[in-house]
Amino acid sequence: MKIYKLSKRPLALIYALLGAILFFIRFALNLVLDLVEKYAHIHSNFADYYVLLPLWVIAALFAVLVLPFYFHKARYTVSDKEITAKSGLFITSKQFMLTSSVKSVTCILLPLGRLTGMNFIILNALGSRLVIPFLGRRDAEEIANLVNNSIRSRIDE
Repeated sequence: MKIYKLSKRPLALIYALLGAILFFIRFALNLVLDLVEKYAHIHSNFADYYVLLPLWVIAALFAVLVLPFYFHKARYTVSDKEITAKSGLFITSKQFMLTSSVKSVTCILLPLGRLTGMNFIILNALGSRLVIPFLGRRDAEEIANLVNNSIRSRIDE
């Protein structure tokens, strides 16, 4: 039985994406306000205080509180008999799946997955699906091989 944790690299990538989105919103809002000021002759300085400040506060709270706790609490345990997924922020959820009930495994390895940690495992069973996100490439390959070997051993029997 081995315990797998989420890779920390996607966290940095999500931070960069969140920052890019916020700067894009600021740029677009400034363009719109410049057009309004030019054609309607209304001078308004409300964008920084009433629109952008709440967005920056919400993004900062999300980046400082929510994302690190999610990445810290998520754990996946894979053994010969069962797969356990434990994740959640405030309400922790546990999912159990017997390795013998897994019918197929999908291993999604992105081309830059070694650098970004954006690799996923999808385990399909009858009536259920378990997605294991944000794994390192080696961990994703190891989990996929372990479950594939379990499926092959059932077929050979």
